Formats: sequence, structure tokens, C-alpha cells
Amino acid sequence: MKKIYKVIGMTCQGCADSINNALLSKEFTITSSVNFGKSELTLEANKDITLSEINSVIKELGNYKIINIDSSLVDNFIEFIISKKTLLVALLIVLLSSILIQVPSGNFLLDNWMISYMGIFLLIFSFLKLIDIKGFSVTFSRYDMISKIIPGFAIIYPFLELVLALSFLSKSFLFIAYLLTLIFMTSQFIGVFISLQRKEIIRCACMGSSINLEISYLTLFENFIMIVMSFYMIIRLV
Repeated sequence: MKKIYKVIGMTCQGCADSINNALLSKEFTITSSVNFGKSELTLEANKDITLSEINSVIKELGNYKIINIDSSLVDNFIEFIISKKTLLVALLIVLLSSILIQVPSGNFLLDNWMISYMGIFLLIFSFLKLIDIKGFSVTFSRYDMISKIIPGFAIIYPFLELVLALSFLSKSFLFIAYLLTLIFMTSQFIGVFISLQRKEIIRCACMGSSINLEISYLTLFENFIMIVMSFYMIIRLV
């Protein structure tokens, strides 16, 4: 069965050759041709194969990704949800936890919920980063604007995020915590936005290096929510 796919992330003919050679080495491949100029892969296989199977072949070669050209919006949406399920589950846990914390008080206060949300969010994501600080810092410094300016910032950032989490959860030094969160998340938002505009395929550092997740508009949304909350709370205090 022959099918044409879109290839994202190629920068030269060598990239096309590497992808093509990797696919030709697989038993399911009958013929394979990668056109660098059109950013297309023409693949004939001896069985039905999924995009995940194809991408698993090339994931170690570089920041490349194979997508369907003729997929419907529904198919693309489902594929997007499946590929981001780890991040979505983490965000869902943060949301539910921050809401349930408000239950004992008997009434829902927006400010308290935001403080809880930001604290739990930063606690979970700082833990994931601290598992492999070196691996995280390499990826994070590829798009975070502050890390590109200040050497070593990517190394200390997981610790800063943990301190901010404890500050929110203990409701201590809140103004400083809001201000730093606003600065850090804005730096990441700008970096992710630029990378997405350039169509760069970069692993998202938000969940550390142990979870293979690419930056996407979901990453942008995640940062945007924290920016809005931080800005709102600063205005409230001022």
C-alpha cells in the first residue's frame, strides 16, 4: 500500500537521505522516497502501518516528524490529543486538585483557587524537571529566552520553580512569587511562540526530559494561563 506523508523538520538533503535509509531498513517497507524540496515521504508498505510506527523509526535521527497530508480535522485532533495525553492528564490533575482543595471551606474563592492551582502546577512540574536536571536544561535552553541570555539559568530553574510552588502553597512572599512566575512564564511563552512560528520540532521541557513531548500550542496555552493568573493576582495586590 503506497501513501504520501508530510515530513516536518528537514533542513537539508542529508536529513531526507537519513530518513529514507532508516525506513528502507525496516521489514514493512517495500519502497521509500523522501523529497526534500516538497517535504514529502512516499512510502509503500507490505502492511497497514500507523504514524506512530513510522515516527518511532525516525525519532532518534533528529527533530523530524511524519504527519498525514490528507487527514481530516477530526483525525488530526484525535492524533493531537493522543500525542499530548501525558500533559493533558497532568493539567487535569492540577485543575481537579486545586478545585477540591476549596471544598472544605464551603465556598469557592477565585483568588484562593488560583493560588492553589499555581502552587500545585509548579510543584508537579518542578518534580518532573528535577528527575533529570541536566537533560531538562539542554532542552529548556533551546527555547527559553532567559536561558539564552543567562548562562546556567536552565540548571537552577527547576529549583526556582520548586521554591515558587512552596511559596504559593504556604501563601508566603506572594507578590514576589507572582512577579517571578510572570517573568519566567512570559520568557517561555515567547520562546515557544518563536519556535512554533519557525516550525521547529523541539522537545517540551515542561515535563522534564524523562517524558518525550514536543512543544505545541498546548504548551503555549499552558504558559498563557499562568501568565494571566500571575498578572491578575499582581493587579489585585497593587
